[in-house]
Amino acid sequence: MTKRAVYIGRWTPFHMGHLEIMKKKIEQKVPLLILIRNTHYDLYPPDLRKRMIDAAMRKLKVDAKTLIIDDIESVNWGRGVGYEVNEVDVQTEIKNISATEIRERISKNDNSWKTMIPEGANKVLEDYLKESGLVVWFTGLPKSGKSTISSLVNYKLERMGIKSENVDSKLIRSTFSKDLGFTKEDRLKNLENAKYLTSFLSKNGAYVICSFISPFKDERDKIRKEIEKNSNFVEVYVKASIDICKKRDGEGLYKLAEEGKIQNFTGVSDPYEIPENSEIVLDTEKYTAEECANKVVDYILSFKK
Repeated sequence: MTKRAVYIGRWTPFHMGHLEIMKKKIEQKVPLLILIRNTHYDLYPPDLRKRMIDAAMRKLKVDAKTLIIDDIESVNWGRGVGYEVNEVDVQTEIKNISATEIRERISKNDNSWKTMIPEGANKVLEDYLKESGLVVWFTGLPKSGKSTISSLVNYKLERMGIKSENVDSKLIRSTFSKDLGFTKEDRLKNLENAKYLTSFLSKNGAYVICSFISPFKDERDKIRKEIEKNSNFVEVYVKASIDICKKRDGEGLYKLAEEGKIQNFTGVSDPYEIPENSEIVLDTEKYTAEECANKVVDYILSFKK
């Protein structure tokens, strides 16, 4: 039976430093068993990490098996386990290679990251990053938590090195829709502008995180249909009752709307049509913004596999 040298890690992503710690066993022609931890935050999907390592090992003609395993609570052993447990030291310049730095360079479109990843593996990651874009469209009542959660999702994706753009109503109204008000007609024009921008960004491979009340089902469906011509689309319904939204309303907008001082306010004088078939529903009365953001990120990562 073949004995293998075992290496366990997250490999997010697999880089030259990781390869260096395997170098001695590779040179000795010892077969490898590389275990990939399926960590709950999965900076890159585990199957991508596996494909990267497999590609690097094929390029080097190394006998290596790769397996995705559950995350590790602890590593335990008794006396006389029958094999070596070694800490591998490497040169300082290799030790200083950082997966975080690689992800940051990717997010800044700095292609020098490719030199930090073994040949074969870098092509797998490059192809992954070039995949078609995705629009994640948050919809919900005013003060339901859309902007807070979408901003958290955008932040988490950027930390993972995934190209991500955050587009919300404030951005669109301060640029493309400066002259528009809040009548139904103006809101539809505002959403049309948002659709144009998000479609353009996603066609170029970006992940676009959008946050708009977008109260009308027909308009949401039209936006989905248009974007899905070139990209992927995920609708996220941020669920919260009117009473909860009012409690979160530090600006007092609901009160002003109820007093008639703000017209065409969704949830008071204008309707909100609750989505029936959203890919993701976030109950913000039960879960924190952090928990909701993690749910969306997990979905995005599995969607990207």
